[in-house]
Amino acid sequence: MNKTEKIPVWRAVVGALSAIAALVVTQLLAMLAGSGIIALGLPKAAGNILSAILYPLLALIMLKIICGKLLGVTPADCRITRYKIKPIWAIAAFIMPAIAVVGLLMTAGHWDNKEMDSVQIADCITTSVFVVGLAVGTVEEAVFRGVIMKALEMRWGKVVAVIVPSAVFGAVHAINGRLSLVSFIQLLVAGSIVGVLFSLVTYESGSIWSAAFMHSIWNMCMASGILNIYTEPVDTCMFNYVLESKSTLITGGEFGAEASVISIGAYLIFTVIAVILLRKKSGEESA
Repeated sequence: MNKTEKIPVWRAVVGALSAIAALVVTQLLAMLAGSGIIALGLPKAAGNILSAILYPLLALIMLKIICGKLLGVTPADCRITRYKIKPIWAIAAFIMPAIAVVGLLMTAGHWDNKEMDSVQIADCITTSVFVVGLAVGTVEEAVFRGVIMKALEMRWGKVVAVIVPSAVFGAVHAINGRLSLVSFIQLLVAGSIVGVLFSLVTYESGSIWSAAFMHSIWNMCMASGILNIYTEPVDTCMFNYVLESKSTLITGGEFGAEASVISIGAYLIFTVIAVILLRKKSGEESA
């Protein structure tokens, strides 16, 4: 198929929905495999690592099939290329959560850390780094900034390809729990902005991997069991900073710190940087 040729609406929609289905199915299979070896007597950490390996492996295989059979393109056309990260985004991957963490720790609160034994610590670290971090970050970017963005781009162009998956990306995170209307709106805003950021990073870098790395590091710092910044402590987290603020703008509401205005501010800083770099790149290509 000519890559500039518009694909039918049904193909774009089915391709996008199939990518989301692939995410759900492969995550479930990976979790079942991890639980299986734990049931056989192996440590939870081993199950976590197996799940973290199988999840992206199975997902990338299914996404490759979707690219070829439904969209008529290769994974590389969907920017799922060889693993390569641009240095500027590798640096940004650490600075962005650092801004959010420091900003939140500067608000009123206190530490309430739970004692954990070596088995619990190993479980926490392997889940946080390998599953929630590397595996989830990789698969979600391959799905949203890879296949879905390409499918919509091939039908409606880049603007729709950036905005729609970003809004969906924000909305699907509401599945994690019941949210009030205010918390849902705040989550949708935060999720959409960071989705736009990852989309722009993907366009600027030419592949999903810089965005995937940023997403993975963010998850390790802000959405894992290593550090919990919220209005109440969590027993399964190594470090808990309990926020004393009653403002949902600071706490992120029921979803948590990732939807706080401090996190949103961090997203916006790097979104602006991505826009500047894209404009510079566009100017150099047209010169």
